[in-house]
Amino acid sequence: MFTTVNTTLTRAVLGTLGTALCAGVCLVAATAPAAAAEAPRSAKVHYADLNLANKAGRATLDRRLLSAARAVCATGDRSPDAAMDETHCIHQAMTAARAQVPAPVTPAAL
Repeated sequence: MFTTVNTTLTRAVLGTLGTALCAGVCLVAATAPAAAAEAPRSAKVHYADLNLANKAGRATLDRRLLSAARAVCATGDRSPDAAMDETHCIHQAMTAARAQVPAPVTPAAL
């Protein structure tokens, strides 16, 4: 009689602990991708006022792009790993931004 009660009690306790452990693991697994999949940040950089056909205009655009990339990539964390991640983010942002800038129309192309 005690064996049956002990076995039933043991099963109930182990079942409850197993369910709680599984729920904890599922909760962690479900929230990890959400934290990692942060929405991409962006910034608008205006350049309609620049003459991209000359060096000064392109240099001004490059400064604006760099400023925007730094603002978008800033984390506020000053650890070495975060600084390296920020630098990588800025490099990627600059590459993507430069690819979106149309080639200047020069008089020779007309």
